[in-house]
Amino acid sequence: MKKPHSFLFSTLFITVPATIGLLVASVTSAAEQPGPLAGTQWQLVEFQSMDDAIGTIRPDDASLYTMRLGDDGTVSMQLNCNRATGDWTAEPSAEGSTGSFRFGPLAATSALCPPPSMDERIARDAGYVRGFLLKDGNLYLSLMADAGIYAWEPLSVPSDRAVEHVSPDDGGPRNWEVSGITTVLNLREKPALQAKVLKRLTNGAILDNLGCNKSGDITWCDVQEFGGGMRGYVAAEYLKPAVSPDGSVAKGPDLSAERAGKGKFDATGSVPCAEAAGQPLRDCDFGVARAGGGYSTVVVKKPYGDSRAIFFRMGKAIGADTSEADGYPEFSVIRENDLNRIQVGPERYEIPDAVVLGG
Repeated sequence: MKKPHSFLFSTLFITVPATIGLLVASVTSAAEQPGPLAGTQWQLVEFQSMDDAIGTIRPDDASLYTMRLGDDGTVSMQLNCNRATGDWTAEPSAEGSTGSFRFGPLAATSALCPPPSMDERIARDAGYVRGFLLKDGNLYLSLMADAGIYAWEPLSVPSDRAVEHVSPDDGGPRNWEVSGITTVLNLREKPALQAKVLKRLTNGAILDNLGCNKSGDITWCDVQEFGGGMRGYVAAEYLKPAVSPDGSVAKGPDLSAERAGKGKFDATGSVPCAEAAGQPLRDCDFGVARAGGGYSTVVVKKPYGDSRAIFFRMGKAIGADTSEADGYPEFSVIRENDLNRIQVGPERYEIPDAVVLGG
């Protein structure tokens, strides 16, 4: 039996409400990717470990594990209840069906998915992919040191799916608003009228868009309550794209954290901040990376070095880049007119809407 490869992977976890987090890393710039993989979409089949004690692992629902390799060198993944974005590069061999392959560090949400789940394994292993093989229409990504192989099959998108009911990765809205119901909208465990009702939603409820598919005569959308709440399925006819505070509908993947990790800021300046309890506020330098619709990552340089990243969605502060070393301090927000008074443990920040929304 071969010994499993020992993985060492340093990560930075961000604590936000309802156990949602974000993995942020500095990412290399994307570039146009030629070859047979550019512009392809895949669905996970299995992970083949070289360790007999692990063997072959298959997802319970393959449709929850998808990968899109953009021809611009970016990758977007659905990993069960989480999402990941980053860069990819490949160098095909002369005949094109094999070659080297690497992912850049991924920026990924880290919600606690119901077990069993392969999201953590895939996010961890992505940094150790070193080669690819195209065989019989499937894609095989191999890990360094013969640690294992991820097998993927082509992802087919139903042709009858309504164009407007697509995931952000396909250009759809990032959020839905419940609309047009006279009583309540049932959030169901599965995409079926007979499925268990998990919660009843009212008009105006904001939901995260995780993609939609047609089942029978009904188009069902996979959704999660805004801010990391309950996840389930609702009928698409009672959803409309949510309008953000700046009056726009945010579409496509949120790459603000990834851009902030690269230092690609849309604006810089100073905001009031304090690093310790009882310390007076002082001007601290900041940079903000915006992704439209109130989706932004604000990075503030703290008075005594280091920095703090604060994350906004639809104009609302939802969390910061706290880590185990910080002891996962409490995150809280008080809104006063157009000002966000944010506290991360003893740290205090005052960030106006103009920083988040631009304009």
